[in-house]
Amino acid sequence: MNKYPPITRFLIGLLLIFAVVTALIITKSLLVPLFWSILLAYLLYPMAVKLESWNVSRILTNFILVIGTMILVAAFVYLISFLIIKFVNDLPNLKQSFTHNVLQLKETLQNIFGISSQRLNNLTNQALSAVQFMGTFFTTTKNTILAIGLIPVYTFLLLFYRNKFREFISMLVRPDQEETVEQIAKQASEIVPKYLKGLFIVCFILFGLNTLGFFLLGIHFALLMGLTAAFFSLIPYIGNIIGYGIVAIFVLATQTPTMALEVVFQFFVVQFIENNILTPNITGSYVEINPLVIIFSLIAGGMIWGMPGLFMVIPYLAMLKIVCENVSSLKPIGFLLSTRGTESHTISIKSVKERFGWHNGEEKDP
Repeated sequence: MNKYPPITRFLIGLLLIFAVVTALIITKSLLVPLFWSILLAYLLYPMAVKLESWNVSRILTNFILVIGTMILVAAFVYLISFLIIKFVNDLPNLKQSFTHNVLQLKETLQNIFGISSQRLNNLTNQALSAVQFMGTFFTTTKNTILAIGLIPVYTFLLLFYRNKFREFISMLVRPDQEETVEQIAKQASEIVPKYLKGLFIVCFILFGLNTLGFFLLGIHFALLMGLTAAFFSLIPYIGNIIGYGIVAIFVLATQTPTMALEVVFQFFVVQFIENNILTPNITGSYVEINPLVIIFSLIAGGMIWGMPGLFMVIPYLAMLKIVCENVSSLKPIGFLLSTRGTESHTISIKSVKERFGWHNGEEKDP
């Protein structure tokens, strides 16, 4: 490759990226269940190791973990179904409230801003088009739902043949690279499960906080709204905005603008708690990735695989970072992916104390 001019190498690399993206889009139905299964296998791996250390056979261990996970997922789906059925049964009342609030909003806009009825109707049609687009966006995951039956099978086999896959990778690399491969596998098996477990714990706590807050505010279907906001919190940075945005729009359409503003206020409170208390202390520093890279990756993951891409991209980005940080030729990419290099510009309690000369009463040595 070095014999080609830089522009030629750049174009070849660009074409390779386009080829990989195209392949990912075409093979979405095939790869999405497999990639979900890999993450689930990583999540179950520590428990699998512990059960096998108690002399439980690998086959029995995998059955216990996979079936147990399926039972938990089935219970979660049952809860969602129960809440959705209750929501659907109350749709006539919600539709009546929605129609009343829309008419009231139109009158208010006409009186305050002098917007014509025709213009308001156009804005309403545009809003409905956006809602239809979001519906289409969510239905793009139906292929994943249809293939969901493959995930337990894939997970079982990935856990069962994990040593075989490890040996396969060892066969592909040179003997002098064996230590690097071992280090990458060790870090991935420790960091990824901890991050995923921490993410679910944060989501569960946020579910409780959201539901309690919505209940105290008097929001209809507080449990369903709390679950919706917590579910989207699994997506870093933009997840809480999406979840609370859905809730705020629902409240604005079916209740009052004042309540919608209260939901927005609760969003800032919960966001502060998550960013400053929950995430730093639960997920910790397992995945220290450049926020710019995270946001770009979320957009790319959503464009390529829709909703599954949004939820899966960060754990796989963490794996890529582990690989880059352990391979000499890829360390510049690992540095770019990480948060290192900005410590002097980061705002923290320690940096604020140092800037203002606060040392918690400690005196400097003379």
